Amino acid sequence: MHEGVDNGLNPKVLPEIMLKSSGANWSLEKYNPYPGVMENVPASNNYEGGFMVKLMCKDLGLAQQTATASKSYTPMGSLARNLYGLHLLAGNEELDFSSVQKLIKR
Repeated sequence: MHEGVDNGLNPKVLPEIMLKSSGANWSLEKYNPYPGVMENVPASNNYEGGFMVKLMCKDLGLAQQTATASKSYTPMGSLARNLYGLHLLAGNEELDFSSVQKLIKR
């Protein structure tokens, strides 16, 4: 979303375009993380409510432990855990997990 918005696209129109292409996904359709695009989601409520960052960190940590125990290689899982860890350490542990997009916002 940020790249499209940074290039002048309307954040309310961009998901409509993406949903009609290979970019379609659950987040765009049901739980858009960009503020003001979708009503009744945490992003439009200062990221309050929803599944907290601290719980996402816990779950991603458990997933990484399981991957390590089974000798599975999960580079994207490791990256996700690290990004959520940074977000948590920045004081965002009570916010909804979709608030992680604030890490890349200008």
